[in-house]
Amino acid sequence: MRRTSPGWAGSIAALLLGVFLSGCFFSPRDPRPGGGSGVVCLTPNTPEAVLSNVIARYASVAGVTCYTQMLDATFAFHPDASDSIQALPDTVYANWNRDIETRDVSNLASNATFHTASFDSEYAARVISSDQRTQIRFYAYHLVIHASQVSDTLFQGLADVTFFQGADAQWHITNWVDKRDGSGARTWGFLRARYRVGF
Repeated sequence: MRRTSPGWAGSIAALLLGVFLSGCFFSPRDPRPGGGSGVVCLTPNTPEAVLSNVIARYASVAGVTCYTQMLDATFAFHPDASDSIQALPDTVYANWNRDIETRDVSNLASNATFHTASFDSEYAARVISSDQRTQIRFYAYHLVIHASQVSDTLFQGLADVTFFQGADAQWHITNWVDKRDGSGARTWGFLRARYRVGF
């Protein structure tokens, strides 16, 4: 009686096992939002899409590029007046443009271990230009950040955000005015100031 060589059967079994384990029988996994090159960044077709990107991507290392793409070339940030008076150094909020915001949020993202942001409600009626291409919206917000350079974890206040629709029909933020809300919590502007270091 003829016997099958055990070496041949073992080779076939090893080959099939290798193919199975290498994942050839499965489609590659779709990248999850928030992970490196798989970050989902909504096209800013509406102010709502811009806001969604801000909420999802602010202070996230993988999302910094998406967040900063929501800022217009003319972007300016204006702190609460009391934050500005109490700031050290007193020039920390000076000339806060898109470049400063990009560097600032990059510093924060590299230091934060947890973040979540929410625009909870609109505290005043929107102001919309006659051509419908500029909108000022008035938000109450809160932001939770765990980062080593700040002892606070909750930041809360009001943000008057101006959205502008460019010639390409996409919306971007041109102006952000930060305000305290009377709760006693530190503002988003206070957090920003902690991460403007060396520029």
